[in-house]
Amino acid sequence: MAKLEHMDVLTVIIQNTTLNGMPKWYQALTLSLFTIIAIVAITMYFRIAIHASEMSEMATRFGY
Repeated sequence: MAKLEHMDVLTVIIQNTTLNGMPKWYQALTLSLFTIIAIVAITMYFRIAIHASEMSEMATRFGY
């Protein structure tokens, strides 16, 4: 049942965007690329937040 709900969400996203009417392979490629970019961006955000103290020391050391 969880898979069915997941597919319903993807179907609604596709219907409410310009992906509606595009070939299935293009829809899958576009959603996959968006997911990969979003995951990388969120991961880097948390990585920067975790290592902020180390980075500020480097910025001070190499900034002047």
